[in-house]
Amino acid sequence: MRKNKLYKIIVPLILLAAISIWGMSFFNKTITTVADNKEEIKPLMDKFFDSRGKVLLSRDIKEIEKYYDTSSTYGKWALEHEMRRINYIKGWSEKRNLKFTEAKSIYKIKSIKVGEKSIWLYLVETMKMGYEYNVKPNIVNYMGLGIRHSIQLVKVNDRWVVRRDWYYDPLDEDSAFIDISPADGIAPEISPANSRPVGENMNEKKGNYDREGAVNYANTYAGAAWGSGNNYEYNKKYRDYNGVGGDCTNFASQVLHEGGGLKMDYVWNFNGRDSSTAWAQAPALFNYLVYNGKGRLIAQGIYTNMVKPTDMHPAGAIRELQKGDLICYEEKGEIVHFGVVTGFDSYGIPVVNTHTSDRYHVPFDLGWDKKVIYRFIHIND
Repeated sequence: MRKNKLYKIIVPLILLAAISIWGMSFFNKTITTVADNKEEIKPLMDKFFDSRGKVLLSRDIKEIEKYYDTSSTYGKWALEHEMRRINYIKGWSEKRNLKFTEAKSIYKIKSIKVGEKSIWLYLVETMKMGYEYNVKPNIVNYMGLGIRHSIQLVKVNDRWVVRRDWYYDPLDEDSAFIDISPADGIAPEISPANSRPVGENMNEKKGNYDREGAVNYANTYAGAAWGSGNNYEYNKKYRDYNGVGGDCTNFASQVLHEGGGLKMDYVWNFNGRDSSTAWAQAPALFNYLVYNGKGRLIAQGIYTNMVKPTDMHPAGAIRELQKGDLICYEEKGEIVHFGVVTGFDSYGIPVVNTHTSDRYHVPFDLGWDKKVIYRFIHIND
């Protein structure tokens, strides 16, 4: 009996020691590898992200080709992804009658994993973009994007290049179509003329919903997106659903509750560890808001239907959105995403803050296909 007890004690200790030795070895190897190549990797990443921003403006893919391992299928795919987002931005800006004036990024390396022949970097990119409408020149609108990358670097001919770059892309958000196409633009005469809906007063709290508080919360906790507060971090009080279905609905619920003051109930809640279905899942939150009276569906339809005048919406449904309202995104019959309306750009277009991907004051349709169905939800005051 004593031998059995002793065996049960000694074996775990041996395993723990072995794991510790392996961990120290791996850690030391990581530090050594990074230190040995620091002078190469850091400048490479600096130039890589600088070039990715510039190419969105120049649309010349050759500016970034040299950073990719095009001898590898994965490297070709990564480069093709960049080409797709460049083409989308080109098409979207032309249809919206605007031009981008700035695209700059900073990044922060979160972790490094060293392999025998490659290095994996997990990093977060914080991107600032500026744009101006051709009919309103010299009025620059700024928006922020937060992008989480998993990058594999390999050495080819004594030079580090990117073989893989996996990331959620705020400029290519739509998951239902590989090659997404922006919806047709809107003519000036049917575009919102003002920067906020008529009658809105952001300095006045109405009823049970604090719109100003909701917007302030959304701006503070927009994550890695440029413009966000809280040191580009989410609110640690809540669970982060990135990687397990997405965090957009969780974020929308936080905005409604923490910022807007809507009270939790037995259907819609977060208990400190887990969230209810209505709190964290997009279709359930839509049903909860609309069917219990906390929200009202203004309209739903493709982009062009939401911006044009109709008998029910003489100025277009888009004019009835207010700050603090929500926008649902529907693909192939399923609600897949939520955005929080945090303002209006110089042309009167609603801009949104979101998680997964992280956005700050981004035009609500940027990154989505022309077939997406939008649902505009007014939160009742």
